[in-house]
Amino acid sequence: MEASGSPRRLKGHTATATCCIASRQRPGVIFTAAEDGCMCLFDLRCKDVQLVMKLGSDTISSLCFKEGNENMVYLSSGTDVRCFDVQMATLEKPMESYKYNKEEINQISCNLKSSFLAAADDSGDVKIIDIQRQCPFKTLRSGHDSICSSVQFVPWKPWEVITGGLDSKMIVWDFSKGRPFLVVDFGKLEESSRNTGQFYNPAFIHAIAVPEVDMLGKLGKACAVARGDGIVSLINLEAELAAVKSKGTPKPCKIPESRSCNAASVSDVETKSQNEVTRLHLDYTVGGHTAAASCVTFSTFGERGKFIISGGNDKSVKIWDWSHSLNEAQTTADTASVSSIDLPKKVNWLCTTPTDSENLVICDTSKVVKVSIEKLEVIYRETKKKQLKMMQSGLPHCNTCGEPVGLDSNGNVFVACHECNFPVCKPCVDYEIKEGKMACFRCGAPYQDATTYDDAGVESSVSHKNKTSHLTNEQQELGLHARNMSSISTADSELNSESGSSIWKHRVESWRERKDKKKRHGVKVSKEADQVPPEQQMEEKQFTEAAAAQPLSRIVPIPRTKITSYRIMIIVRLIILVLFFHYRLTNPVDSAFGLWLTSVICEIWFAFSWILDQFPKWQPINRETFIDQLSLRYEREGETSQLAGVDFFVSTVDPLKEPPLITANTVLSILAVDYPVDKVSCYVSDDGAAMLTFESLAETSEFARKWVPFCKKYEIEPRAPEFYFSKKIDYLRDKVQPSFVKERRAMKRDYEEYKVKMNALVAKAQKTPEEGWTMADGSPWPGNNSRDHPGMIQVFLGSTGSPDIEGNELPRLVYVSREKRPGFQHHKKAGAENALVRVSAVLTNAPYILNLDCDHYVNNSKAVREAMCFLMDPVVGQDVAYVQFPQRFDGIDKSDRYANRNVVFFDVNMKGLDGIQGPVYVGTGCVFYRQALYGYGPSSLPSLSKPSSSSCCCCPSNKKTEKDASEVYRDAKRDDLDSAIFNLKELNNYDEYDRSMLISQTSFEKTFGLSSVFIESTMMENGGVPDSANSPTLIKEAIHVISCGYEEKTAWGKEIGWIYGSITEDILTGFKMQCRGWRSIYCMPLRPAFKGSAPINLSDRLHQVLRWALGSVEIFFSRHCPLWYGIGAGRLKLLQRLAYINTIVYPFTSLPLVAYCTLPAICLLTGKFIIPTLSNLASMLFLGLFTSIILVSVLELRWSRVGIEDLWRNEQFWVIGGVSAHLFAVFQGLLKMLAGLDTNFTVTSKSAEDTEFGELYLFKWTTLLIPPTTLIVLNIVGVVAGFSDALNGGYDSWGPLFGKVFFSFWVILHLYPFLKGLMGRQNRTPTIVILWSVLLASVFSLVWVKIDPFISKPDSKTIAQNCISIDC
Repeated sequence: MEASGSPRRLKGHTATATCCIASRQRPGVIFTAAEDGCMCLFDLRCKDVQLVMKLGSDTISSLCFKEGNENMVYLSSGTDVRCFDVQMATLEKPMESYKYNKEEINQISCNLKSSFLAAADDSGDVKIIDIQRQCPFKTLRSGHDSICSSVQFVPWKPWEVITGGLDSKMIVWDFSKGRPFLVVDFGKLEESSRNTGQFYNPAFIHAIAVPEVDMLGKLGKACAVARGDGIVSLINLEAELAAVKSKGTPKPCKIPESRSCNAASVSDVETKSQNEVTRLHLDYTVGGHTAAASCVTFSTFGERGKFIISGGNDKSVKIWDWSHSLNEAQTTADTASVSSIDLPKKVNWLCTTPTDSENLVICDTSKVVKVSIEKLEVIYRETKKKQLKMMQSGLPHCNTCGEPVGLDSNGNVFVACHECNFPVCKPCVDYEIKEGKMACFRCGAPYQDATTYDDAGVESSVSHKNKTSHLTNEQQELGLHARNMSSISTADSELNSESGSSIWKHRVESWRERKDKKKRHGVKVSKEADQVPPEQQMEEKQFTEAAAAQPLSRIVPIPRTKITSYRIMIIVRLIILVLFFHYRLTNPVDSAFGLWLTSVICEIWFAFSWILDQFPKWQPINRETFIDQLSLRYEREGETSQLAGVDFFVSTVDPLKEPPLITANTVLSILAVDYPVDKVSCYVSDDGAAMLTFESLAETSEFARKWVPFCKKYEIEPRAPEFYFSKKIDYLRDKVQPSFVKERRAMKRDYEEYKVKMNALVAKAQKTPEEGWTMADGSPWPGNNSRDHPGMIQVFLGSTGSPDIEGNELPRLVYVSREKRPGFQHHKKAGAENALVRVSAVLTNAPYILNLDCDHYVNNSKAVREAMCFLMDPVVGQDVAYVQFPQRFDGIDKSDRYANRNVVFFDVNMKGLDGIQGPVYVGTGCVFYRQALYGYGPSSLPSLSKPSSSSCCCCPSNKKTEKDASEVYRDAKRDDLDSAIFNLKELNNYDEYDRSMLISQTSFEKTFGLSSVFIESTMMENGGVPDSANSPTLIKEAIHVISCGYEEKTAWGKEIGWIYGSITEDILTGFKMQCRGWRSIYCMPLRPAFKGSAPINLSDRLHQVLRWALGSVEIFFSRHCPLWYGIGAGRLKLLQRLAYINTIVYPFTSLPLVAYCTLPAICLLTGKFIIPTLSNLASMLFLGLFTSIILVSVLELRWSRVGIEDLWRNEQFWVIGGVSAHLFAVFQGLLKMLAGLDTNFTVTSKSAEDTEFGELYLFKWTTLLIPPTTLIVLNIVGVVAGFSDALNGGYDSWGPLFGKVFFSFWVILHLYPFLKGLMGRQNRTPTIVILWSVLLASVFSLVWVKIDPFISKPDSKTIAQNCISIDC
């Protein structure tokens, strides 16, 4: 029920209130704390807050008084425990401070004598602190396998403490010895009793309450436990310990890591008689919580301890009169009475005061603390009267339909289940039996009345039937996925306990039901086929078999004449390199030994770098797809499409740097792809939580209702309107419909109007209001603080959204902004992609994922079909993790000054990798197999053999029983790689029962997180969501899986999903997959699949390259370094490993490159040279080296069809990037590794000037420009100095000069695009003119000075005569 008056509201916090405590010495005085880092003091006799102490920015998770002195308050924040004297509040300086916990503290407690303080943290450990000595006393570890959420001292035992955690265990410790006395595992208790209110919720322990000393005389030595399945359990501790002692339990021992110990576990003890252990379970069947119970306490008002008060995620507070129940030897509270107070928010914490009124203080998920106005005893009496009035009818009411359960044939009250007496009427039972569910809704026990089954027309066998519990609609809405969205929201997940949960058995049963349904459907189709004439059946069968036999793709090898000569020249170049280094090492230059040694070291590194880059291109291939064949196989006429679903991911961060119009064009091109609409879903990740992005998607969804049918009707390309309307092509070509011109003009007008609206939104967003953004209904935008906001999901289009203007369904469009809170690591783009993986798995669960950057639109509407030709091929796609498309770009200048197109990499290197184990993942334009992202191994890997129970030691075996050392090492490495995963094929080798046990034992929750819905989706190899799922439930679950704490203590980012540890998460992600045995495929359709924008400005381009290089350096210093990671597993091929090594070591080439580019200038300035005088043989060797370099490049261009200009631009930018961005990346990576200094990267701007290539001429100063500028100046000065020395030295000095000038000009030519970008537009004066002007002016000036034409040279005879005439 709800209190008659509105609750009193205590205002003082600016964020969610997390905890509260009430003074016993001063009734009416309470202390509260919140996520804003403040502690407030309220006196209920006064109106306003009495004291606000700002104690930091971190969330305060727990409060407690120092016993005997309530002016001293302990609080926990993060990993710290501090003590403050409220009488000295102005100082805001702690009297005591402890920082002994390694992870975030959840609760603290002080004992009666104020001598010890206990702190429970996320690691599962409990720190006992000696307050008097102010030092740690004991650490209670190895008791909890998961987060320890609650701790309380036992008031009647000075050396005992009770803890509870998210492993569903309650442990009683002797903290003087650090040993447990008693372990109660509610997870096993739930499984054995089958008496829980929520079958999907595990029995996590969220809070524990113990009675005070003055309550012991009446209540006994008991404790109350608030559980995650909504049950409040009362445990008689003395009876539990007595039961343990009666079993002859040895003395308590410390729990080792193996969890096998002598500590008593009494989870399987049930109440059978007056003499045995008594436990009271207050669940929803007697009016309890329908969602997780988050807090519990004993009442301190009136008759102290008479009531137990609990709060939960179902937005209610329950008040239980339990004082007589423990004496009745029962496990369910059939006689307990309960009253309820409904609230608008979920409850975080509560406490009671000794006052007669205003005696219930509630902290919910808002920033306002509520105080109950009504006296609780009055509420209880009113509720009791209503309950008695409802029971006057004499019959209980059905928990399903609400009607009386009725009478059976004997005139007695109808009982469906004799195990738990769960009240359900006979019509509801009959209906469920007809549906094939022949077990009790509540406890899962099979029905015993066989005649009921026969009357219902169902077989009486109930073995292995679905025992999944069914809640009412109201209970499902409130309890199935209700969570506490406070700072510790992960503690309220509904995932079951780790070991032996029956939920997974029910999941397996549901899988079998789905399989049986498919089989029945197949039988039905075969019966219909029997009605077709045999001749027609034979023809159709032959056609079907012929179509199925055709491949969906084929490999097109490089012609032998091209590839053979290419490989020969590689070997020739390698041989010449060996001879060259032999000459260089055996002919040092003594006069310039330092320069010679530096040059040799640089050349050796260049050779090593060339090997890493060249040999992975040893076996390049091309591929060809057959899209028509794909349609024949999976889209047969008259049948529903069998093509697999695809979830598109689009990620964006800052809408001011990544304009919403660009993102909108990407989204529109996705929605209009040539693919079945029910198989396409588009998820947009807004990692900046910008209202501008949200509103732009709302406008985009409206425009899509017109744009999508227009694209599909006229088959236009590309299907991004901005690029379609801007192309200067004959749009009437191949368009024969007379209405096309008219509709195109109308559509262009609509798009211009749409652009005006989008630009207006952007202009409005330039200035943020002081009070923040507000939505249309007046409520504040949740993402006003982009670093501290809840998770947001909005479904714009799809089956539940608006159809297009022709009434057809549109693909689903979903806006996602994951939760962000201070103190959490969010992992930038990789974290956003992983959040999308989980959201899409809950909502649509397509078996394939295609991720795109916000500026990469779909240029080829059949791109998805191109990828499916590989992924859906039963032969080719068995071990394919992803299909990578090349990146193509719009808006790049014709000369591609800074090699933005990166043609050499995408058209040469990637083709070479495709012939080995597949291309690397480049971050966008990639179609993933979802199961590969989950860390599973490919089905082609050998599966684990099922252990046989029939084998014995006396039976001979032909198998090899011993392995050599190398095999053992290899197996160990494979196990290390698969520590968090296993092969899906393994599950298929087990029967249903063993399969359920296998899943339970693999600790899926530790890998995938605490979401049962998501974990179930990972089992569906072909995707899809359960038929029983409803949209509200899935949205709630989707909100949960994007919470900021969801990934904690899971394998996300370590073994599954996008891998963390580098800002170039794409390389790591693909590398991990291929180390597990997966391969990838490179798809290059004739029409580019995707196109994007690239930064054509010099500074932006260098910053982009800096970010890529820094990511490679981070991988080099991480545990995933390809030099050693997975080297013993044997799943990554050697040439593939060389390619990955090249991707991480190329930034280090900057060090020898800078030195080598400096050597020519030094040689010119000093007059020395790095090469001795060449002999004829040495000259031939140098000539052969240069010739082999040229021939290898020419032959490479020949088979790859890459232009020579693209190759030259790639070489130029290799030098430009090497001496600038790569150099800075190496030093930043070293600083991060050695000093822990992290660097943030900025998002590359996707906008451009109005003029064509206007951004190309912009000059933006950055420190990256300093090294190449210095090298250019040095070499120009060196050239000038060299010519000066040659002029002064005479004829003999010109010969050595040419060798030095050649190397110097080699540097200047490679840095020429940089110099051009450095000088900008310069009023359109050609840069080459300026460069040669400076050089020629310098040379002619030196010649002019040398000639001295205006000074007359004196005659020698005249000089002699003058000397003679001098009188010495």
